[in-house]
Amino acid sequence: MGIKKIIPSQILNSNGEPTLKVRMISENGKSASFSVPGGASLGKDEAVKKFDNAASYAGKSVNGNVDTINKVIAPKFIGYPLGHQEDFDSLIIALDGSQNKENLGSNTILALSGAYFKLSAKLSDKPLWQYIAELLKFSPEFPRIYANLVGGGKHAPGLDIQEFMIVPATNKPNQAIEQIAQTYQTVKTIMTSLYGPTARLSGDEGAIAPVGARTEVVLEALSNLNQKSENKFDIALDVAANSFFDGKDYNFEGQMIHASDLMTVYQGWATKFGLYSIEDPFAETDTEGLELLKTIPKEKKNFMVIGDDFTVTNTIKINEFAQNKMIDGVIIKPDQVGSITEMFNAVQAAKASGLKVIVSHRSGETNDDFIADLAFGIGADGIKIGAPNRGERIAKYNRLLDIENSLNPDAQNTTNEPSQSIQPVAPVRTEPIQANPAPPIPEPILNPATSSQHTAERPTQARDVHFGAQSSSSARVSGDATNHNENPKGLDNAMLTPKEALDINNVRVTPPADPIPMVPQDNQGLIIPSGQNVQQNTNTSTAAPNQPNNTPKPSLSV
Repeated sequence: MGIKKIIPSQILNSNGEPTLKVRMISENGKSASFSVPGGASLGKDEAVKKFDNAASYAGKSVNGNVDTINKVIAPKFIGYPLGHQEDFDSLIIALDGSQNKENLGSNTILALSGAYFKLSAKLSDKPLWQYIAELLKFSPEFPRIYANLVGGGKHAPGLDIQEFMIVPATNKPNQAIEQIAQTYQTVKTIMTSLYGPTARLSGDEGAIAPVGARTEVVLEALSNLNQKSENKFDIALDVAANSFFDGKDYNFEGQMIHASDLMTVYQGWATKFGLYSIEDPFAETDTEGLELLKTIPKEKKNFMVIGDDFTVTNTIKINEFAQNKMIDGVIIKPDQVGSITEMFNAVQAAKASGLKVIVSHRSGETNDDFIADLAFGIGADGIKIGAPNRGERIAKYNRLLDIENSLNPDAQNTTNEPSQSIQPVAPVRTEPIQANPAPPIPEPILNPATSSQHTAERPTQARDVHFGAQSSSSARVSGDATNHNENPKGLDNAMLTPKEALDINNVRVTPPADPIPMVPQDNQGLIIPSGQNVQQNTNTSTAAPNQPNNTPKPSLSV
């Protein structure tokens, strides 16, 4: 069964900015669509999205992407057989012809890749999550929900920390989502009593945005709520440290703080408030901060480190950070890398390295609920879908509920009477989740500049904190998946020809007199050391699991 029609369109995301949507129709009339989200906090090595840079929408329109699909790409793929994801993606990436997808744009490539994948799944007559699980040979399992209740950083004014999340101990969607919704309303009441009615405003991801709040006030509120709650939750942060790093130090809540001092602050919060995880605790270009992650003794690391801007859903970067034991988990965002195949690659690399896998939304979302099926289908450890507020976030919450209710009719049954029908029940995690034993980590392919030792040092200061200096194998890049990189100048003349087939009350909170631990300073103030940036590898991988199929698989010829 092949593609009959490809229909691209410009739509708006939750931030009111243009994004791309592609609807794809098969020869038997079935259709599927995929819309591309957009981020506010970006890793420097994310694949490049393409915009018009014209007057429309302040240069952010994607009408040029629509034209490219209609006039150049779509005609080449009419009749192209469905069910060959790796090959489809490699051909689109080949048409782009660049390392970072700047020619066509990762938004163009992902919109096509996502629509093709969802249509292939629909033709299988299986739920999307099941199609994913069977393709990757993973066991479906509900993720724990990382719900962003209070926001700051680039998502909202006020707080420097970007996301204050709660993670219910249960991974059963109906129970977890009820707890999240109730906690969200309670936290909103607390923040309003402390900071006035403006604290009821929400940020990009639906989280409340209390202007004037301090980090420890929010953490204290969440910690007190958890202590009083019968159903426990963990507290997680997305620091997104890139947003307040000035190239040498961190401008955090009115203080200039060095990486070593910031680590001390994190450890204090973890001890005082029981932090579960911190995402992107240091800027991706902070050489010393990254070195701290590499050398901190295990007994002093009292929280999990999650990589997002560090790793940008990139297989090589995930392997590198895992090999150096700098992270304990990784964020997966399809739009960071630009295709379904490469995203699956990143998931496999993370699992093979024993890392926790957390699927994530972005600040500029759409109503597309693909990531809910993705998280369940790959058995992800977690999913970030924002607050239970705003339609584009609710779509993901509701999809998780739909999946659970379809598998277990008794999930919403409060009468204690058995359901009339019996359905298979997806495996659920017990609490708390324990990390799986990590198999040997595949030897990564590193950029020599990245793997070199950091030689720049600064004078030791008295204020410093010193530290001692399930899984399937990660897929390899196949020649067929990467050798299609033709010159983009010949894009109009490219032809597709077949080739041999391969196979997430009452509590009063008093703001502390000194909200954050003050770092010792001499009379001259903080001494700013010189440092050097880490050069990150920008290579990406396009390999994916084998997809046996007896139908011919196309290739590209110019």
